[in-house]
Amino acid sequence: WTGRRAGGREGRRARAACVRTHLMNWPPLEARSSQVLAEVLRNAVHTKPKDLFEHIAQALQEQSGLDPAEFEQFFEECKRKPMTYVLEDRCPAGQDPMSWVPMRFNDDTILLTLKDRLHEITSEILSQIPIEDMKAYFDGLCTAVPELLYLREKPSEPVTSQRSFAGAELAAFQTMRSVYLLFTGSEPPVLDDEAVEFSFLCESLVTDTRTQLKGYSVDVSGVETLIVLFTLRALGSYEPFQKRFGGGHTDCDKAALHAIEHEGSSLPSFHRLAETQQALIKGCLEAWFPLEMLLSTEVAPGHFMNAKDLLGPIESGISFFICALSVDHVVCMRNSVLPDEAVDLIRLSSHSLLSLDKYTAGRCYEMVLKKRGERHSWRIVRDDLFLKAIVRICCFIGREDTDFWNDVQNTCEELESKEKEVLKKELASKDGCAETPAYILPGASRFMDAASSNPAVGLGPAITLLARVLEDAARNFDKMPSHHKRMVYLDIGGIARWAREYCVGGVPFEDTPFQLR
Repeated sequence: WTGRRAGGREGRRARAACVRTHLMNWPPLEARSSQVLAEVLRNAVHTKPKDLFEHIAQALQEQSGLDPAEFEQFFEECKRKPMTYVLEDRCPAGQDPMSWVPMRFNDDTILLTLKDRLHEITSEILSQIPIEDMKAYFDGLCTAVPELLYLREKPSEPVTSQRSFAGAELAAFQTMRSVYLLFTGSEPPVLDDEAVEFSFLCESLVTDTRTQLKGYSVDVSGVETLIVLFTLRALGSYEPFQKRFGGGHTDCDKAALHAIEHEGSSLPSFHRLAETQQALIKGCLEAWFPLEMLLSTEVAPGHFMNAKDLLGPIESGISFFICALSVDHVVCMRNSVLPDEAVDLIRLSSHSLLSLDKYTAGRCYEMVLKKRGERHSWRIVRDDLFLKAIVRICCFIGREDTDFWNDVQNTCEELESKEKEVLKKELASKDGCAETPAYILPGASRFMDAASSNPAVGLGPAITLLARVLEDAARNFDKMPSHHKRMVYLDIGGIARWAREYCVGGVPFEDTPFQLR
């Protein structure tokens, strides 16, 4: 209070600006200061002075033991000095990072510091000089994107001193490692790391993906946006964040979007980004689907339409989305040595998304099915809905030998007319664009692979059961007002284990009872 009096009009204006914009981080009062303030206020209540503010100011000045003239001189000297910030790089020991980060990083000047730090790191990523110490790289990211501290078991300690990693922070750092491998200017990137959990075996996939992404000319701003995007997705997958800032959503993208809209102070790295960068991140979170679901055709044209609607209007929005999906897929495949055929399929799928800049969502999706069929000398025309459905079933299973695809086609041709119509309608006609709702089948790949690999099940019963599930979904959900969305998700991965373990005897597999929820 004494400082307020000494500051005069200029001090009052500065204080008013701080109150209006909430830009300062006020440290908590010391115990002694709180005690003195309480005593002064208690005395004011009893004495009821005529000029309350003057009474309190005088009492605090006396309690401070400071000479007013000396203090005013000191105050004027402080005003003439440049203002500097001295902040901890990481959450102090004993404090909750989910409380500390929003409090510490709510100042525009501090946010500029974060921007400079991340710019420096992304410049190092794009440099031709390799980053040899991955743990130091991760530690730098934690100081440039402080939300990563939410995921850490020991946020007060540097990553460089860490020997093991918890699930949430491990997943986040593996993704940041993928960002580095795909965008580093160092040729070729070193995939091995002294920590085995950060080594990548998918050399052919990394090499091919790097070649494809070079055509998108991703700059420092693009890499920064990717880092913040994957930080948000990691946070959205973290249960404590979901409960505290994510609105209770268990879906990582929904939790992240909720935090963006309703818990802005928890995400300083997002809110300091430019408007276009924020739009790219929100568009990706709303349109997200794993690239693996495109390879298995578990996605529908409706997913393509979402991506086109949300990211198409943003400059290079579709290209950015492909970059993000590619980073995520490389992490998923990091322990796999992929054959060239598998890498070719990934490239084909990515190119189909790139076509969204020119063509409709339905046409781009149809190109995926045509290209997949052409690999086995199948000619797919637009009106042949049954053959499109068969292609999707083949992609569900994930095997690429032509004899097997022909076996699937023959099996489908032998189905009853009713089952054929269901497959045509639900897997080809209802696309989530022109005809809705399209039923999305996460887990269909696991189910069909398990069923086709079990001699006691086989292709026919598995496809018949799949048709029954789709028919029941259409009968129960098509006309319900609550299901007005373009796409409805049916997770059938739960019956994959049943398909894998099924033995002959009892209820025939195709007649397996089920209940949709």
